[in-house]
Formats: sequence, structure tokens, C-alpha cells
Amino acid sequence: MNFLAHLHLADHCHSHLAGNLLADFVRGDPYRQYSPEVAAGIKLHRFVDGFIDSQPEVRAWRRAFPPDIRRVSGIALDMIWDHYLARHWHNFHDLPLPVFVQQVRKEVEGFAGKEPDHYRQMTKHMWQQEWLIQYQQVASIHQALERMAIRRPKLSSLAECPPFLAGHYQELEQSFFILYPRLMDASQAFWRAHKAVLLGPESTK
Repeated sequence: MNFLAHLHLADHCHSHLAGNLLADFVRGDPYRQYSPEVAAGIKLHRFVDGFIDSQPEVRAWRRAFPPDIRRVSGIALDMIWDHYLARHWHNFHDLPLPVFVQQVRKEVEGFAGKEPDHYRQMTKHMWQQEWLIQYQQVASIHQALERMAIRRPKLSSLAECPPFLAGHYQELEQSFFILYPRLMDASQAFWRAHKAVLLGPESTK
């Protein structure tokens, strides 16, 4: 799952939005670097990543990619899942997507912590270029993959993923509707089960 899904799941679980968004830019133990609330958000993000990667549908789709682009299939799938979430947003949240994005932007931008430069640059572009809104258009996903391929030579094969995604668009969409509700339930169960440990005893009061 990509940025939109992580923000949505953070909201769904009442977890720290900036912590969930920051997670990809943090290495090691987050509790040594951030407050318990932010660190717990990072832990939720990591749970989400591990859970979705473990699902049989995701494993099957990764094997379905042509061998020469299979190495980057996880990134391509993360992006297309965000597209389906944006496209079918009304099925998963009461607020319209632009209103949700406006609200989470306000909270994320209000966070003042040890933010890596790459994170600051990413969020600046994300808000200014309205990535989360643009995800509703599959062409925006294809363009994002192509841009990543240019910026990161090691991921150059991402540019070859759009034809595969386009050729399996409906089947991937069907998988999304199976996977995402399962992920929402699993994320909420994880948060409820581990909240006291992640945030400390005061969180249960």
C-alpha cells in the first residue's frame, strides 16, 4: 500500500497520521527517535506492509509479473492499490476524498519532529501536486511509476510495469476489493491488541 492507504488506515485506527506517513523514511527503532505516538504510527505502517505482502493474492500477483520486472512488482502493486482506493473512496470513508486530504494535510504539516530531508521534499511535492487526488486516474499511477524509474536507475524496470497493470486492470481491481477490507480489519485488530504496548499504559485510560 502507498501513501493514501497508509493515511486512510491510520485514520481508520486513530493512529498518528504523520507517524504512518513518515515510516518509510525511518530506520531502526522508532522509539529511540520519536514520541510514543509517532513511533506507534510507524509500527502500524510496518505492520500494514508486512501483512499485505504476506497475503496469498499479493504473492500470486507478484509471480504473475513477467520475470524481467518481477523484482519491482511490489512497488507497482502498492501504487495500483492506492489507485483503486482513490477511485472507490466513497466505499471506505464518509468524507469526500478532497476533504479528507485537506484534513490530513493540516495535521501532517502541523507535525514538528526530526523529519528527514527526503520526507520533507516528498510531502511538499505530494501536497503541491495533489498526488492523493490524482491517484483516482490510472494514468497518474503509470506516470508516477515512470518518474520513479527515471529518478532511481535501480528501479528502471518500473517503467515497464504500466502495460501489465493495464492488461490486468479488472482482475487487480477484484483482488483489491478482497484485500483491502481484510487489511482494514487486520490493522484495527493489530492496533487494538497492541495499543497499550505501543503507546504506553496511559493510552488505555
